[in-house]
Amino acid sequence: MVWRSGLFRRLTAVVALMALATGASPMALADVGPNGPAISRIRDAEIESYLRAWATPVWEAAGLDPQQVSIVLVNEPVINAFVAGGLNIFIYAGLLIDSDSANQVVGVMAHETGHIAGGHLARMGEAIQKAEIAQILGMIVGGVAAAATGNIGNAGMVAMQGGSGLAMQNFLSFSRTQERSADQAGVNFLERTGQSSRGLLEFMQKIQREEFSAGIHEMPYLRTHPLTQDRIDFLEHFLETSKYGNVKDSPERVEQHARMRGKLIGYLWPIARVFQRYKDGDNSIEARYARSIAYHREAREQQALQQIDSLLAERPNDPFFNEQKAQFLFEAGKVNEAIAPYQKANRLFPHNPLIETELAQAMIETGNPRYQSEAADLLNDAVAKEQDDPLTWHLLAVVYGRQGDEGRASLALAEEAFADGNYVDAKGQAKRAQKLLPVGSPGALRAQDIEQQAQDAIKNAKD
Repeated sequence: MVWRSGLFRRLTAVVALMALATGASPMALADVGPNGPAISRIRDAEIESYLRAWATPVWEAAGLDPQQVSIVLVNEPVINAFVAGGLNIFIYAGLLIDSDSANQVVGVMAHETGHIAGGHLARMGEAIQKAEIAQILGMIVGGVAAAATGNIGNAGMVAMQGGSGLAMQNFLSFSRTQERSADQAGVNFLERTGQSSRGLLEFMQKIQREEFSAGIHEMPYLRTHPLTQDRIDFLEHFLETSKYGNVKDSPERVEQHARMRGKLIGYLWPIARVFQRYKDGDNSIEARYARSIAYHREAREQQALQQIDSLLAERPNDPFFNEQKAQFLFEAGKVNEAIAPYQKANRLFPHNPLIETELAQAMIETGNPRYQSEAADLLNDAVAKEQDDPLTWHLLAVVYGRQGDEGRASLALAEEAFADGNYVDAKGQAKRAQKLLPVGSPGALRAQDIEQQAQDAIKNAKD
């Protein structure tokens, strides 16, 4: 599991607004604000593969191409999910950890898919033009401050006063309409795929309990969502006639959910709290997985490897346990020992860009020339699937540099800088690549594209 922060540095005020409009909890809006601290993105091959496998039938039922939908894991402890920027579903770590089942997570993703299938982002663009973004963002900030102080009513009345009040009311009414539509679409998608909507109901009930415990009172005219109780009533009514209301998660999904939760807790919770939750006597897969990671974070490598080896003894051909062992070894400085489990993980779960990049990085770190060609092949396969990972491009630049291929090294550095939002460096490296690569070659043409796109981004930033 790795953390990437570049994506969230480029979130704009419009994306923060989309978060409000399409599913973000008001308590979490400061985390995606354009002027706040950067939020890191979690990348994990295992968790992403589970979420994609669970959501793919829903996406297909919605008429979407699963290959075009992206899942973005956000390293924040709050319960939150939203869609933004097209076919991107943002899911917070806190939501996954606090969920009780895969069915609950699928229910949330089905709701977010309802927003995408309904074209709500495009329509929301029209609504944004009819209201002042700054005023809406100001209201969000006011709502967060009010929630923190418990003075929600006064903050709401202040925000609703003046000439912007009617525009705000119209905007929120529009958003509530889309939320109801997404609920309806989501349960229909689940029904078409033979899955229960009970998980979505359970999750809404969980949110309601959170609201009650936090002292948050329902305010229909200040919310972008229908009242939580209204949504619960709708879901309960739907389940009364659903053919699949009592369908349970398969044993495979039950285990996947447990592993996902244990992995996230192992990495994200304070170490003492991890061991408090997963005591030594607990030999479940979830517990051993979490403890292995917590031991690794404490640099207690012997205990970490003992835990992960116990899992591998039961599942020797599990790609993700092999990947996890390789990561432990790599980060402990045992780079050469990490190669074999990384290679096994790559064989068992081939063509995954994250695992390919991890294996290539280990090969590069060994300094062994015999790995250069294989590392280059792995990285090129990875960037063919994901073009926006700065680390992969950086490693490719290192390989090309060691091979003496300065032209392709400069092009890879340009790609790295562009993916990281560093448009000045991207433009400079793209210019250099054009001087080094053959005129008219695919690499030179790509460098021209990067230079122009970087120039446009620099200009837009100034306007």
